[in-house]
Amino acid sequence: MNLRQLEVFVAVIETGSFSRGAQATSLTQPTVSQHIAALEDEAGLRLLDRGGRGVLPTQAGKLYLRHAHRVLAECSALRAALAEFNGLQQANLTLGASNIPANYLMPRVLPQLASAYPGIHLNMQTGDSQAMLERLHANEFELAVVGSRNNERALAFESLATDLLILVVSPLHPWSQVKILPLDALRQGPMILREQGSGTGKALNESLREAGFDPAQLQVAGQLGSNEAVRQTLLGGFGAAFLSEISVRQELLRGELISIRVENLHVQRQLWLATRSRRELSPAAQVIVALLKKHCANP
Repeated sequence: MNLRQLEVFVAVIETGSFSRGAQATSLTQPTVSQHIAALEDEAGLRLLDRGGRGVLPTQAGKLYLRHAHRVLAECSALRAALAEFNGLQQANLTLGASNIPANYLMPRVLPQLASAYPGIHLNMQTGDSQAMLERLHANEFELAVVGSRNNERALAFESLATDLLILVVSPLHPWSQVKILPLDALRQGPMILREQGSGTGKALNESLREAGFDPAQLQVAGQLGSNEAVRQTLLGGFGAAFLSEISVRQELLRGELISIRVENLHVQRQLWLATRSRRELSPAAQVIVALLKKHCANP
């Protein structure tokens, strides 16, 4: 059996004749007769009585009709659900985001999403880049925006934006008056670092090694679990830290923090869109990706 045959079967019973059933389904009467014959052959039972009072279902036909109604109703519900899904009238999207994208990128995209696609409900899970990629690999969500990538073949990465990391201190810090800080001065500290697994920490360590400086020589006063915690520590007048330029842009403009150029050191990293390899994104995820790319192209 197929859905078209069930539709024809229901139409014949509801209209009471093969001819009117044919009209209701936009088919010829011989084609309708063929569909009914095919159903009866498959069932091994006579489903319809053809008599002077028109076409009536047999007892087997009544049973068949009840189930046919259920099947067609479920198919109708499925079509409606898919229409909503494809039309983005109602969709739930869970994505992962590491610290910087979660706090300084997604908040700028969310108003655009709400305005253009009010039916999309966004649930953002946050954590360091490593944790977000592990959860993406575990199929907990279909998209992650992170500050570092890995070599996992099951994941695909697309560059989203370049994030510059700068050395930042309070105006009260002795380094605040230095135009160019010698690289070796980083041994003096105290330095505030991000937690293990963060994209910021990974990018800093890689850049220090490229410049000939061993990250183990940093005088680390603490490793904090969020960019905001590091920022607040600096605003309190303690320590120095490498932070994403976009995360302290306002504090730099207001003079609450000072950026310092470090001799022979340039630290930047990519922000990545991470997905599972060879998996098609849902329409809602495709919308988020398009909005992120548009924002990063025109920040």
